[in-house]
Amino acid sequence: MPRPRLSLSLLGALLLGCSADPASLVSPEPIDIPCAPTQTSPYASGIPYLGIHADAGNSDVVRCRTGAAFTPVWHALQGLGLTQPNTFSPDGQTTYATTTHPAPDGCRLHAVDVDSGQVRWCRSYAGSIARSAVEVDADGALYFTVGASMISTDAEGTERWRTDFEGKQGQSDAPWGLHFTPQGHVATVTSSGIVYLISRDDGRALASLSIADVYGFVPPATLGDGIDVTSLMPDEVQANIEAVWGVDPAAEDGPSFASFLGTGAFVDNTLAVASDSSLYIIGGGPDESTGALVQLRVEGTADAPTLAPGWYSPTHFGSATSPSISPGDRYVMISDGASGQNALEPDGIDARVKVMDIVACDANQDSDADPNRCGVAYEQRLERGAVPGSPAIDGDGTVVFYEFGMAFDWAADARDLVSFGPDGLHWEVTLSDDRDWMSVITVSDNHLIGTATAVEGSGVSLGGLQYPNRSHDTLVVLDRDDGSEVFSAPIADDSAATVTIGPNGELYVGMLGLISILSLQEQPTLGLMRFSATAVAE
Repeated sequence: MPRPRLSLSLLGALLLGCSADPASLVSPEPIDIPCAPTQTSPYASGIPYLGIHADAGNSDVVRCRTGAAFTPVWHALQGLGLTQPNTFSPDGQTTYATTTHPAPDGCRLHAVDVDSGQVRWCRSYAGSIARSAVEVDADGALYFTVGASMISTDAEGTERWRTDFEGKQGQSDAPWGLHFTPQGHVATVTSSGIVYLISRDDGRALASLSIADVYGFVPPATLGDGIDVTSLMPDEVQANIEAVWGVDPAAEDGPSFASFLGTGAFVDNTLAVASDSSLYIIGGGPDESTGALVQLRVEGTADAPTLAPGWYSPTHFGSATSPSISPGDRYVMISDGASGQNALEPDGIDARVKVMDIVACDANQDSDADPNRCGVAYEQRLERGAVPGSPAIDGDGTVVFYEFGMAFDWAADARDLVSFGPDGLHWEVTLSDDRDWMSVITVSDNHLIGTATAVEGSGVSLGGLQYPNRSHDTLVVLDRDDGSEVFSAPIADDSAATVTIGPNGELYVGMLGLISILSLQEQPTLGLMRFSATAVAE
């Protein structure tokens, strides 16, 4: 029997980065495999990876074929951790990344040359920028969130405007990431559940709606603030945390250790935007143990938009993942079962990946007869507790998710990745060499791309978490049809961010090093690695 496990929400509580020159790595004959899918304005067409989760709908799907083998080209931003994926300029020549930094005034927004890995420029922002990917419009302007502000800069990092949400509607508030809408607005939701449409030109709030007020919903249950978990950890781990986040990361303007246990925020995930501009938000619900996926409709004109409530779908506790909309807008998916209290009893979690049929729910032809609610169309129960990263969903409703547990003692044949759809289970895959899948999954036309980690245990534990001595980390490419392994290569650290695909079919691995930070005999290297394709998939 496996030992009691610590859920990923408690892992986050245990962890709460200008940059070094990139290391030159041997590169045997890289080749370009163009990856330039059509994108809808205001995104730049031809750029394959947009913001967090690959597109405004958070599908994690990139419409192109990817290579069958890759070689490392450079390793930039060493010593700085990435919690969110890197993004690209409209010409594909610059990649943007937000990072951690141990110095209070350290650079945390970086523009990196994609060919050389050299930093073009960097800017100092508060640590909370690390939870926001950079969105880039077709004009090359950058958009991101920091603390209670949304900021836009030009391509050289000079601020165009800044919008502060703290104090709006009488509340202290902070936006959780952002996406563009097809009408050209910036959409965001704050920690108290207020949804905004923001002008890209000047940062004005054009429309807003409070989910808590309109639906009468409440925040999820919380274990409370003021939990000092770091003091219970070994000195080696505390030193690693300080090297990544600084002396007192919990006091910085950013997410504290305790926030991952649930500190009363109504929303703590990025919203999803459909191609008709409808918005989907995961957060609080009818009571403390029931969350909700909420649909909002964008009405009015581009100059004077309004937000109107749609249906909602109840969830079991909260979600550690953003909503994901399938390309074409037929389905929306969430994963539930995450809560602070479940961190103490992870074996009792009832966590599921659930898919709702948007078309059926809009017509009230779903499994729930109430026109205000949307019933589940199909689902899969998770075996290791709440999923730590948003699953991927394609246009036909096929979902791919991964299982992860912090005890690292699952049976050798325990499943690591699962594919299912409206027609049921497609396949389950167990990775070789005792590896666990670590990152959000990127789906190309022929592959599933991410990272995996094998852990050397130390025998030292806290609750159900066994501290590692060290980890062995790899970039992994799987066959999309059956989950078989196509390619793997070592990387410097484990990754929590999504592996991104560049315009020439290259792969970028952003590393946060959660396992390395927890390790007793390893120090995190972190940074951003570029891999170029060396072989074309058959």
